[in-house]
Amino acid sequence: MKKETIKQIILTADEGMYLTNGETYGKTVVLPERADQSVWYEITEQEYDKLQEAVNEK
Repeated sequence: MKKETIKQIILTADEGMYLTNGETYGKTVVLPERADQSVWYEITEQEYDKLQEAVNEK
């Protein structure tokens, strides 16, 4: 058996917000330790809903 410990970064959006990097959206994002966190930012649930409506219309 092989055991490996991996460090991760867990980003959690504030209440009423979503996290995005412009392509992926979520309430919680798990990144590798060396990932660039600066590309992730929060948007409101209303912004998220509008983006999802636009995608569904295509």
